[in-house]
Amino acid sequence: MLSHTQQKELLQEKQELEEYSSYLDQNEDDLRRFKHDYQNILNSLKIDAQEGNVKGVIDKLSEYTNSHFNEEALRKYKDLNHIHIKELKSIVFSKLTQMYNLGILYGFGCESEIYEIPQNIDLLDLVRVIGITFDNAIEAETDYFNSNFLQKQDLRIEAMYYQDHDDFEFMIRNRIPNSDITLSQLTEKGYTTKKQHPGLGLANVKQFSQKYDNVIIDYHIKDTWFIFNLTILPIDEVID
Repeated sequence: MLSHTQQKELLQEKQELEEYSSYLDQNEDDLRRFKHDYQNILNSLKIDAQEGNVKGVIDKLSEYTNSHFNEEALRKYKDLNHIHIKELKSIVFSKLTQMYNLGILYGFGCESEIYEIPQNIDLLDLVRVIGITFDNAIEAETDYFNSNFLQKQDLRIEAMYYQDHDDFEFMIRNRIPNSDITLSQLTEKGYTTKKQHPGLGLANVKQFSQKYDNVIIDYHIKDTWFIFNLTILPIDEVID
């Protein structure tokens, strides 16, 4: 018999999958309508272009795009179809949904088709680290907004997966205000910017990098961004 926590997790996963399925169906309908309409649109634009009415072409394209496509919805789960590892897709899906619901602007990219990661890596370890860094970024944006350091439109998180041959890379960055927080503080166990949060900072992430010889982690503050990079090299490259 499943525990209450397991039942709750299964229900959440079911709801997320239903939402993702609905998103895909909606976009498929939008693309089908576009395919049906585009020939008439092109003919209309062709006449304007032949007459030298460039502004008319631009205005019509803009009008059609605004009336037929929801930009926010289109970016909500962008590039998730390129991730073929269920666990890596699920963690990003849940965090993108969370940011979308919180009203945090975000961008996620995964141009590579990702089918596997270096075999010596425990996938659950990797998912945990990705989840921690997303949570840190979301908490930071929410905390800074509540403290009036950032305006709502300034909240932003950007993340990406990337793979070249047999490696795997993950990057995430979030906006931060000018502050006195140091990188050494962020890696201290128990450190947090929230007063009533136990906080692990990046201490668990550091433990992950120490567990695997083929993991490279780099994080730094640049301008108004905290940037985190994780690279997993093929294990044979480290042995060689």
